[in-house]
Amino acid sequence: MNEVFFDIDPDDKVPESLKRALVSEIDTVRNTLELVTLFVGHFFNVAGSAATMNNPLNSTDSTPKSDIE
Repeated sequence: MNEVFFDIDPDDKVPESLKRALVSEIDTVRNTLELVTLFVGHFFNVAGSAATMNNPLNSTDSTPKSDIE
């Protein structure tokens, strides 16, 4: 009986160029996600902090703003 899977040689080695190409693609995806996180994720965090900082209703400070200076 001739099995098709016996024709596959499990000792074959992957070419170094293919390994480098795969690692390069993974690095590209990782770097792209890092950029998206930096520009989009942190942008919303800063925007949310700025919105609550300028909102006098959310302020816990009881000192009037005119008495600060």
